[in-house]
Amino acid sequence: MKKIWYLVFIVSSILIIIFIYNISNYYYSYKKELEFKNKISKYKFNELLEINPDIVGFIEVDNTEVSYPIVKSNDNSYYLNHTYTKEKSEIGSIFLDYRNNLDNLSFNNIIYGHGRIDNTMFGSLNNLLDKKILNSKDSHYIKISTEKKIMIFKIFSVYTIPKESYYIKTYFSSNKYFKEFLEIIMKRSIYNFKVNLNTNDKILTLSTCKDNFGKRVVVHAKLIKE
Repeated sequence: MKKIWYLVFIVSSILIIIFIYNISNYYYSYKKELEFKNKISKYKFNELLEINPDIVGFIEVDNTEVSYPIVKSNDNSYYLNHTYTKEKSEIGSIFLDYRNNLDNLSFNNIIYGHGRIDNTMFGSLNNLLDKKILNSKDSHYIKISTEKKIMIFKIFSVYTIPKESYYIKTYFSSNKYFKEFLEIIMKRSIYNFKVNLNTNDKILTLSTCKDNFGKRVVVHAKLIKE
């Protein structure tokens, strides 16, 4: 009996240590992310490039806490677990799909980020699933700044969906297929933004994880000004 209790004690102690380690690590990562965010908010774009030449833009989304540099690598994996300073971290970064170029927009331009429960990174995109916020016309805009220009996008679709590759297509062989794409992603929206689209539009797509079961929060917007 003593051996059983001893074994229970050892296992419980290990679990407690792991729990404390995970909480401490999460708090440390969160603190570092906030410190860096406060610091970069005061920087000019050329100063951001000195921090990391992979920084290609800066994104701000109305009625969310999204206000971050955008980085880009030669794949869509590196910045899932690296910060803007290339430190390895589970926080990751807000990053542009390697197939896209913010200074030469594709049909569909995708930006990714972790949907963290503390609302950092793309966690606060969940705000855009709130009907009260959606009913506020001031919540429908996304601003992206690059070294060369400032772009304003207007949101036209917001929804959740299981993980898939359709909404992150960047190339369409004809206007017919792009038109079909636009119609599908508009129909998915939980809210009618009453935005008109055509095949000449440039689309911005924000993608983040909704939960641990693979569901995604997706936001689509069209370029209206640059």
